[in-house]
Amino acid sequence: MNRITGVPSRWNGRAEQLPQPAGAEPGAGAPSTGRPRRPRAPMGSVVAALLALSLTACASPDRGGASAPPAGAAAATAPPAGAAAATAPPAGEAAAAEASSGRLQWRGGPTAILERDGLRLLTDPVLGPRGPAAFALPKHPSTGVENAPVARYTDPPAEPLGHLDVILLSHNHADHFDAVAKETLPKDVTFILPPDAVGAARAAGFTKLTPLDWDNEAVLPTRAGRLRILAVPANHSHDAALDATLGKGNGYVLRWEGATPYSMYWTGDSVFTEPMRAVAARFAPIDLWLPHLGAVGVDGARGLRTMDAEEAVAAAALLRARHVIPIHHTTFAHYREPVTAFTQRAASKNLPAQVHVPTDGAWMPLPR
Repeated sequence: MNRITGVPSRWNGRAEQLPQPAGAEPGAGAPSTGRPRRPRAPMGSVVAALLALSLTACASPDRGGASAPPAGAAAATAPPAGAAAATAPPAGEAAAAEASSGRLQWRGGPTAILERDGLRLLTDPVLGPRGPAAFALPKHPSTGVENAPVARYTDPPAEPLGHLDVILLSHNHADHFDAVAKETLPKDVTFILPPDAVGAARAAGFTKLTPLDWDNEAVLPTRAGRLRILAVPANHSHDAALDATLGKGNGYVLRWEGATPYSMYWTGDSVFTEPMRAVAARFAPIDLWLPHLGAVGVDGARGLRTMDAEEAVAAAALLRARHVIPIHHTTFAHYREPVTAFTQRAASKNLPAQVHVPTDGAWMPLPR
């Protein structure tokens, strides 16, 4: 591992104040009932109902015809030894925890819902059903085959997405923003994304686009304060030429400010690079780290396109992350390393962070 370097911890990005979202929903932190949430203005009930129906229709009821994960990947769906499981606390404790610190639902791959302080955010929407060709990649990161179909091993959760305040996009690749998402998501939701992805989002009909280049931020009002969302570099490859070809993507540092401050770093598709070390120098310690794992491309001719276990443990240590919720594993066939590789290496290196392996579709409190 290279010697760790950093940059001065100076916030010098451009701040953009976003419009006040619709009135705060009193039950935003309450445990899910399994029914769609009542939408807030300006989303009408008809649109919400159609969205729920279209998303439910995307889930394949026949789970027997899809490809199976490679050996070792299926075991990743259960929390490995030494990792904290995503279990639901008793109802009273759950309500108190969600009121103070929010909650998260992993929906497979890079897709998660984050709820905190009256805001509901969706990351990298990949909403298509299980099957042997969930999407196609221009060139497979392992085999190099062009226009390669990629299997999805698990259906998205049946629970509808419900009301969304913000969609956060790391980059415009088919395994992070798929055709189902482009077709079914509400077009008037606030969309924070890299400048390189604006054209694709606009072509899909999205109208409230907030492009953020690296070191620029957006500020959103919350129930009790505000949320600052800073775009940070997400280098898709250690190979500079390949990284440029794959396009400029974002990670995001999210900082809730108010009575109960909280910080989160979602990496997007990034390998462990000097820019990520610089993020650590500026923002460590981080309350929650949300890394993309899977070691995509580790067996290909041009190397990693997301972190493997070794890189992720080193990054978590540098960030002084208090908690880690690993995502971007298990769901798709181009993921090459099970989440157990990370949990086992974290244990062997005595990583101080507490690792919480999420259960696909289950809600878990944001750990503090």
